[in-house]
Amino acid sequence: MGIRHDLYVMVLVPHDVAQQIGCLQRQLKASHPGLSKPMDPDRLHSTLIPLGSYEQRIPLEVLQVARKTGALLDEMPFRVSFDTLQSRGPQREFGTVELAGHDSGVQPLRRLRRQVVGALQQAGWPPAWIRHNYYPHITVDYRHEPVGVRRIQPLTWAVTEVQLIDSHYGEGRHEVLARWPLQNRQPSLFD
Repeated sequence: MGIRHDLYVMVLVPHDVAQQIGCLQRQLKASHPGLSKPMDPDRLHSTLIPLGSYEQRIPLEVLQVARKTGALLDEMPFRVSFDTLQSRGPQREFGTVELAGHDSGVQPLRRLRRQVVGALQQAGWPPAWIRHNYYPHITVDYRHEPVGVRRIQPLTWAVTEVQLIDSHYGEGRHEVLARWPLQNRQPSLFD
């Protein structure tokens, strides 16, 4: 059996914020010393939309449509904020621990996702292949006992690009297939 490739459109967490999340991961490990599978700092992200799982390789026609999406995006850079650390899944079993945001902190991600969905459809992606539910979050640990819900100091950063990622399932590796910078529409008056 070959490698499974999971295709995603996502926003990566910048290095400095990934370091802050690393501190949260260490605090979790100290307060809950049991089983844990933290996400590697260089793979921390917020998925905008999954584009399917493929055995052996991603079909060329799928990649062609997915890559067209970037040219159709018309979003300016924006700030995003995550302020809650929480468990996801059954509260008596091991599950994920994630960062979540509320209201205006993640609203720009919701807007960007709507635009990505529209661009995918415009590029020829079948609407039936698009997952309609969306919950902005960042998974920080894949296998952890429940930690409840706790507010944290907000982790905030500027989102400046979207990436198309091939996640090599089981290998812990993300391969960047495309980068789509978010562009300011108006030039600065001070440049």
